[in-house]
Amino acid sequence: MTAFVAALWFLFGASLYMGTMWVLKWFLFPTWTGLGRDNVAIHFGIPTRRATKFFTVVVPIMFVASIVLVVVEWGTSYVWFGVGCLIGIFLLTFVGQGLIIPINKRIRSGDFADDAELRHLLRRWMTLNDVRFYSSTATWIVIVGYIVAKADLLGALT
Repeated sequence: MTAFVAALWFLFGASLYMGTMWVLKWFLFPTWTGLGRDNVAIHFGIPTRRATKFFTVVVPIMFVASIVLVVVEWGTSYVWFGVGCLIGIFLLTFVGQGLIIPINKRIRSGDFADDAELRHLLRRWMTLNDVRFYSSTATWIVIVGYIVAKADLLGALT
């Protein structure tokens, strides 16, 4: 039961994380290339602040859930799914907290000379978020793989 609850929480968080990254990449990035000093606070500042607050609650629980999966599945072949989840959430957090949040703060504070420098910062931000786009998708695939394998959903179809 513990692994089931941990897997469901991790799936919830991974789905939200991946969904956020997909929305960023496919719907927001194309419009953000035209942001300027006059509109960056509304179109960039508000969403990034809200996402940071939200994931500050969700991600620590995802860490706990992935550790639970590793501990509960230790000694079985399913442990690798937990390890994959732990690596995935670690990478997402490292890139987000270590590399992206400083850019968020700089953009939101207006610490750039002009719109050209802002666009450069946004391009860097988008490139780093591409890493999270692919990593969050891979992490989601790992937790879905765990649920499919553990419940033998493929076996149920045959």
